[in-house]
Amino acid sequence: MNSALGFRRLSLRTKLISGYLAILGIGGLATSLAGSWMVSSTIMKQARGKVDHDLATARTVYEEQLETLKHTVELTTSGTTIQRYLAVGDSASLFAYLDLIRRDTGFDFLSLTDEEGRVLLRVTQPDRVGDDVSQIPVIQASLSGDVAAATVLLSAERLAAEDPLLRARAHFHLVDTPHAKRLEKTEETTGMVLLASAPVRASPDEILGALYGGVLLNRNFRIVDGVWDLIYKGERFQGQDVGTVTIFQNDLRISTNVKTATGERALGTRVSEEVHEAVLGRGEMWRARAFVVNDWYISAYEPIRNHTGDIIGILYVGVLEKAFTSVRDRIILTFFAIAMVGFALVIGITYYMVRSITRPIGEMVAATRSISLGRFDQEVHSTSQDEIGLLAMSFNTMLASLRQQKHDLEEWGRTLEEKVKERTEELVAMQAVVAQSERLASIGKLAAGVAHEINNPLGGILSLTALTLEDLRADDPGRENLAEVINQTERCRDIVKGLLHFSRQSVVQTERVDLNRVLQETLALIEKQALFLNIDLIKNWDPHLGPVVANSAQMQQVFMNIIMNAVQAMKERGTITTVTRRSATDGFVEVLVSDTGCGIPREAIDHIFDPFFTSKVGGTGTGLGLSIAYGIVTKYGGNISVVSEVDNGSTFTLRMPPAREPGEGVLPPGNVGQAPGR
Repeated sequence: MNSALGFRRLSLRTKLISGYLAILGIGGLATSLAGSWMVSSTIMKQARGKVDHDLATARTVYEEQLETLKHTVELTTSGTTIQRYLAVGDSASLFAYLDLIRRDTGFDFLSLTDEEGRVLLRVTQPDRVGDDVSQIPVIQASLSGDVAAATVLLSAERLAAEDPLLRARAHFHLVDTPHAKRLEKTEETTGMVLLASAPVRASPDEILGALYGGVLLNRNFRIVDGVWDLIYKGERFQGQDVGTVTIFQNDLRISTNVKTATGERALGTRVSEEVHEAVLGRGEMWRARAFVVNDWYISAYEPIRNHTGDIIGILYVGVLEKAFTSVRDRIILTFFAIAMVGFALVIGITYYMVRSITRPIGEMVAATRSISLGRFDQEVHSTSQDEIGLLAMSFNTMLASLRQQKHDLEEWGRTLEEKVKERTEELVAMQAVVAQSERLASIGKLAAGVAHEINNPLGGILSLTALTLEDLRADDPGRENLAEVINQTERCRDIVKGLLHFSRQSVVQTERVDLNRVLQETLALIEKQALFLNIDLIKNWDPHLGPVVANSAQMQQVFMNIIMNAVQAMKERGTITTVTRRSATDGFVEVLVSDTGCGIPREAIDHIFDPFFTSKVGGTGTGLGLSIAYGIVTKYGGNISVVSEVDNGSTFTLRMPPAREPGEGVLPPGNVGQAPGR
């Protein structure tokens, strides 16, 4: 009661300042807390996202290493060298051949078995032969005719049979680790191996044996250090590596760049019990903060499985948690410091503003008190020149000003509507270009992957078929069929080359190129051909066009593809018009190629630069010409667009930035050899 009465007796100035500061303080505190939470959440979310990305990278490196071993043994057995040496019993030459492969490819061991799985030759221990390895699932798969590769656990005896040094590398004394699951055993003798095996065939239906090789991961740091160099590049925080990578055999660190307090690799230490139960026990991926040896990391773990799907290890990446929390704390402290400075400034400004507002009101109160005493001979509220009169006049002036501002705002609103409409149309056009570029980029990646996957098998098919053809007699009836196989394989190889050129342009030399000259040379090459007999060529070229930075051979390829498409669209009869000019708006060099052909349907316009898309009938062409042209032009900072109307022809417009004169700065795009950013 007394407090309420006391508040009512406070001056208006005190009430305004107190109420405003209370609202500001509560709002500021709530905003600061919410901002701190958002900053913390954002930073830690970014940290977890980085760890997920790093784990995916580590997984890719690990799988590529296993795939490389698989391809090596497959390629070694796909020829006839091993079979020939076995046929003549030349063990010395066979040993030298396999030992060269082992040293070149980095195998820790490489061995050859007979068809029953008994070792015939062991490169790392030539005197140790005759033992049976057919019970190993990967080798067992090869003896059945499959090429196989997987991560496996090999006993100490099996490792010693391959190389006694491997047995020593695989042996670990378990180090007592905080938060690790309690175990009875104190040492580990088995080894974790990347094992690859391929069948050795005498014929498609006859298996002579299997060639198998492996890389022991125990104390092998090639994968973890390679991933560490690739992702973290030596980044450190307060003397510690920011990122860590580890390969676990079950829960035991066998290959890692996690360091102990003494700076040594933490080999022999073990994963925490929580991670052990989730990853090894339930086969789940585990992402959270984890205590790793001697510090907290934002970590990600995923299981490593063997050939039969059993979990035998863990792949781990992690980033030092305090590297992110330190940044988070600095940002939050800075945020609060700025807020406090702002709060102090607001207090001062508030006091000045409230004082300025309450002073004329006090004068108005004094005037009303005078009127209450009966001194109101004049209608001072409307005619006097005191503060009340000035306030009334100011209000009327303010009202007039507000009416004018409203009118101005309406005008501005209409102008803004028109501007927004124009910008929206520009944005829609830009989004269409971006969508086209993203689609082509995605297809380019897919094309590169497919091309790389089939290129080596095609080379093998071509080589083996050619060798077989040479061995046939001149009158052999099978020669014609084999020759056709070679022709079709070479055609496939050309398509693969097109795919590779589309997805990753070769490194070329750029120069200042006159597009008028390149266009003239291109037309000179093709206009004398028979298909141009009924085609009229119209040239409207700007003699002062100016050069661009590009490769003249590639630009000739671009013009060749566009012009030949125009010829085919007109069915070799009609008019092709070529125009060169400088854009009046941005100075870009423009080349226009127009034809009087059949045009392009509206639904096909967005796909004409897609690989393998073609509107040509009869299955002619591969659909790569315009895709390659698009990739070349965008690589040099330009673009290609098309305007077409069915039955009225098409116009392709090529735009490229002009070459700068010496002294103007860096020349336009020189990032040749990279995939076009479409």
